[in-house]
Amino acid sequence: MLLDSSCSKSGTRYYCAKKKGDKKFSYLGGEDHPEVRKIKEARYLKKSIPIIEKNNKLIRRLVRGYRTANLQTINDMLPKLYRNTYGLQIESKNEKARKWKEQAEAYKNTFEVPFPENLKVKTIEQTWVRSKSEALIYNILVSLGITFVYELPLKLKHKTEYPDFTILSEIDYETEIIIEHLGMMSVESYRSRNFKKIMDYMREGYLQGINIFYTFEYTDGGVDLTPVLDIISLKVRPMTNSSAA
Repeated sequence: MLLDSSCSKSGTRYYCAKKKGDKKFSYLGGEDHPEVRKIKEARYLKKSIPIIEKNNKLIRRLVRGYRTANLQTINDMLPKLYRNTYGLQIESKNEKARKWKEQAEAYKNTFEVPFPENLKVKTIEQTWVRSKSEALIYNILVSLGITFVYELPLKLKHKTEYPDFTILSEIDYETEIIIEHLGMMSVESYRSRNFKKIMDYMREGYLQGINIFYTFEYTDGGVDLTPVLDIISLKVRPMTNSSAA
């Protein structure tokens, strides 16, 4: 076993070592010598161990004394008169929204994405959508904190549709509101296909202004987001209006 030391000759420090039983240290060499690397690693570990042990003690002490400063914990510490019941209601609603989103995304993942090659535009969440207009709607829903899923599969009687946005209403945290963006209605084939889709929705009980809404583009490709904000203030979050944007 090598015992290391720092030797000096003519004012220059260098690595040296000796085996047990030897009387003198011998010069090892520079940084590239394998024994020198072992010596440096051993010295590093020797200094590290007490720091790690001290940190472990601090962590154990922290874990023993740590308390989560959430709403329920603080409420448990307060007399009943001063408890924040409104905050608990919000927390409960947030949990409902989280569970709905989680279950909806899991359901969506059981389907194959239709025409994935057409997903060409990124949103602020780095999600791919099919057009710049869809990205604008997606981004405003995100910026308002609305709970929704993009292209959540919807099974109709004879087919499965993939409406652009399925939104969880904050009125009861159960009702789902659909927004279908119809972007190229000036194109005959697109218009004909989507009129048929609208009729399919109607036959299944999805009625404009009740549980499904359609948004459109201008002929120059622009999109007015005011209808989206109106839909939100009417059916999703009644306190929201166009000034929220």
